[in-house]
Amino acid sequence: MISVSFFVFSFLLPIAAGYYLFTLYAAWRFFQQDTSNAGALSPVSIFKPLKGAAPDLYDNLASFCRLDYPCFQLLCGVRDPHDPAIAVIERLCRDFPAHDISLVTNPEIVGSNYKVNTLHHLVGKATYDIFVVSDGDVRVEPDYLQKVISPLSDPRVGLVTCPYRGDTTSPFPALLESLIINTSFIPQVLVSSQVEETTYAFGATIAVKRQCLNQIGGFAAIADYLADDYYLGYLITRAGYRARIVPHVVSTSPGITTMKDLFYHQLRWARTQHNCRPAGHFGTLVTYGTVWAVLGLLLFRSSPLIQVLSLTTLGIRLLSAGIVGGFRLKAALTLKALWLVPLADLFSFIVWCTSLGGNTVRWREHTFRIQRDGRMVQVAETSPLALQSQRSPLR
Repeated sequence: MISVSFFVFSFLLPIAAGYYLFTLYAAWRFFQQDTSNAGALSPVSIFKPLKGAAPDLYDNLASFCRLDYPCFQLLCGVRDPHDPAIAVIERLCRDFPAHDISLVTNPEIVGSNYKVNTLHHLVGKATYDIFVVSDGDVRVEPDYLQKVISPLSDPRVGLVTCPYRGDTTSPFPALLESLIINTSFIPQVLVSSQVEETTYAFGATIAVKRQCLNQIGGFAAIADYLADDYYLGYLITRAGYRARIVPHVVSTSPGITTMKDLFYHQLRWARTQHNCRPAGHFGTLVTYGTVWAVLGLLLFRSSPLIQVLSLTTLGIRLLSAGIVGGFRLKAALTLKALWLVPLADLFSFIVWCTSLGGNTVRWREHTFRIQRDGRMVQVAETSPLALQSQRSPLR
């Protein structure tokens, strides 16, 4: 007698395999977009909200000083006047004296999201009317601004964002997070870009017009939201403007040092997605083909059909991860660590299951409760001893 579980697996495995194949098509379509610079290169104010000094912070910031762009300023913001990032910014100013680099220190709180607090204060120091927000763990190529600014010449476009890749190979938890970014999260973004209108953004890069930001109430309008990048894109599109994802990939360096940090970092992302897009978050259940394949191999050893479907799904998963993460995103570590993708998938599935219960997240030393409307309320702080292992960047 054929069991219900047999039917479930014979359904889930082809769906997951089909999804992996579709990621190949979505990535091809996405990177086929025209990236020619059709508009004028307007002056830009780059916002860098910072906290702490990761080992690669200087190199990340220096990449923004090597941009091939006619006119821009770099605004680096911190809340704490004793933040170690200040010494890095001062070194940057010494090494690039010809650049317009400013340090802004302001602890004033306008909302529970401290990163957005910093962005709010940077607006007052911005000289130009195009803002580019980028996290401190992001590194860019010289043509970065040319790629992300050009679409804003269209008066209908109010915001531009772009995908990113994880480039950290050690320690192991950081490598695992990079793999999750390159082979799971960004492929989901590419699929989404082909089936629906873009109404969100990513903290790695957000280019927005000052007038559009003012129209939604400035950064203060998202100062209490956990998913500040998502809600910024959402509010801009609600105001009648378009949001664009351009086919330009920037690099990020996850600052994860322990598996515990990785779990809580991924859980924050997962609960953020669950809060913002609950239907979509639940729908990703069918994309965990690795989980269904492994279970199929273990539970249906006597079924040639399930065995073939399981092995085929695993093979297509590795193929899609290698092509999308390795070649389309140009993340060399994905190809080198391709054998770890099933482990990253299983870890992500555990996080996904955990994200369905509870509404609290850890963000550095703080613990927040996410309300139904997406706002967050601080409920606790982690002890200084526990903070010694928590050096992941605000993102």
